[in-house]
Amino acid sequence: MFLLMKLFSTCFAVPDRRRDIVFLMDGSRGVKPAHILKMREFIFKVVNKFSIGPDAAQVAVVQYSDSQTTEFFLNTHTTKSKLGPAVKRLRLRGGNARNTGAALEYVLREHFIASRGSRKEQTVPQFLVLITTGQSADAYRVPALDLKIAGIMAFSVSVGHPDPVELQEIAFAPYLVFQTPTFQSLVQIPKEVITKLSTLGPPVVITEEPTVTIIEVTTTTILIKRDIAFLIDESSNVGQVYFSLVRDFIIKIIKSLSIGRDAVQVAVVLYSNEARTVFYLNSYTTQSEIVAHLNGLRPTGGRTLNTGAALDFVHKNIFTKATGSRIEENVPQMVFIITAGRSSDNVGPAAEALAQGGISTIAVGVGNAEEEEVKRIAYHRHRAFRVADFQSLDTIQSSVISSLIYRGATPIPSASKKDVVFLIDGSAGMGQSFLQVREFLLQVAQQLDIGPDKDQMAVVRYSSDPSIEFGLDTYLRKDEVLEGIRRLMPQAGRLLNTGAALDFIAKDVFSPSAGSRRDIGASQILVLITAGKSRDDVGPAASRVKQAGIMPIAIGAKNADTAELQKIVHDSTFVLTMRDFQQFSAIQQDLLDKMATKIIIDQVDDVKRDVVFMIDGSENVRSVFPAIKAFILRMVNN
Repeated sequence: MFLLMKLFSTCFAVPDRRRDIVFLMDGSRGVKPAHILKMREFIFKVVNKFSIGPDAAQVAVVQYSDSQTTEFFLNTHTTKSKLGPAVKRLRLRGGNARNTGAALEYVLREHFIASRGSRKEQTVPQFLVLITTGQSADAYRVPALDLKIAGIMAFSVSVGHPDPVELQEIAFAPYLVFQTPTFQSLVQIPKEVITKLSTLGPPVVITEEPTVTIIEVTTTTILIKRDIAFLIDESSNVGQVYFSLVRDFIIKIIKSLSIGRDAVQVAVVLYSNEARTVFYLNSYTTQSEIVAHLNGLRPTGGRTLNTGAALDFVHKNIFTKATGSRIEENVPQMVFIITAGRSSDNVGPAAEALAQGGISTIAVGVGNAEEEEVKRIAYHRHRAFRVADFQSLDTIQSSVISSLIYRGATPIPSASKKDVVFLIDGSAGMGQSFLQVREFLLQVAQQLDIGPDKDQMAVVRYSSDPSIEFGLDTYLRKDEVLEGIRRLMPQAGRLLNTGAALDFIAKDVFSPSAGSRRDIGASQILVLITAGKSRDDVGPAASRVKQAGIMPIAIGAKNADTAELQKIVHDSTFVLTMRDFQQFSAIQQDLLDKMATKIIIDQVDDVKRDVVFMIDGSENVRSVFPAIKAFILRMVNN
């Protein structure tokens, strides 16, 4: 069954100085006392610009982690002389999980009500200012929508948040999202927030029943089989304090998987100087059993880290038929290792033995883990992840889950033919950096095996519109390709429509009539090089590119939007970013490695989906509403 809702959200500027403002502060694990001081300074700077009182602005503060704590309500402090000291007394309450969804639900239920000082019934603008440091551990979309329906204008203020989509979904409108990389810079943005709080009036929110009837769709469920052994460092490099962060990270991953005899099976092994099995692949058949066991897990410590021996232990003791391995049924076998230090033994032989045995290894290095060693452990370089500290594990969660669910990129033989298309930003934002891009293209072309029945290369330039500099079948020899690149000159287009360029690439460049050899097995590789954010939406075009069997690699510098680039690629590790284009040499080998791989996406026959269509019901879409209805019917029929 589908629920469709029309949501009108228009904010009006009003001269009324009355405001009800609730600040919701992230106090979860990873937030330090010093961070709370910066949040406190941010709040103080904001509220200090308003008159405070029953006929002016009212302020409340809530701190949250796995639970919520009200610091004070809207009607607690009725003068600025009382409110200021209360803000300055704010201290870190502490907690574990970041349950943003529950916190949003809490403030709506407990704070935006008349008994707690809310003047919503008097048409006083209602504001929520969320200050968060990372992704929510619970479901947040429904509570965020409830706030919008209630007319609460939510601001998303983030410090180092890895998921811009979450921030936008929580905020009442896209222009109420404020992102900053550090707590130090957090205290620099109150002016922007104050401007919005001062000028926005109460919104008009109208919800209606759907005007179109959509037939019910029944499909089948995703059924992915995996045997996954989690190998976790329990040495003094992790310790009691940080082990809980590692454990919770593993639990989040497991909760994203479908556990069962005919789905994903999980084993856990801890190691330092020696490895010890916590449970085997066939020990548990439900997610709840696994999570319960993990919640009680404690490290034994150890100063020595024998990662090579631990990998060998997993290979010989976990991936056997007796302990639940389904390798004879061709179920993918995977090792997921988290290590926080340099191994005392050689990891190479054990890692190679796993690979030769058809066991794929995903490696996560934290803190003192050696980056090159982590890459040697991983089945392939793009399956190696590195974070600076344990608090940053959440930033790689989605990429790690993708690597587990999808088989991802695996090496293809060097003899495989490649059709490589470079899509180059030709806007004014590129400027004289194009000369560096051109030199980079020359260096990459030198590394390709260009020739008849070998590699082919094309270059397309784009700004508002794309244009082919030379196609896949234009030049058959390397010297011709190099000369074609040398003739490229800088351009200065005004706009950057990356979405339109991606569509053009899929339809007009990677086509048999234009020289594509997809039908005879040549790898189809797109390398996007951009210096800015697209003016149009890249999402639909990126999906069409990937559905066409093209493997995108995105290179961004200057003002390129990393979140946008991640929408374009299959896996976030296929996004390469630099401060500027002078750093090309640092990514050249990584690009060549990625060009020597292909994405193999598991084909799943059984897929179950609950789909909600949300349709703009404003006057803006009246003329195109029949087309929208036809689009939804096509989606349902497919």
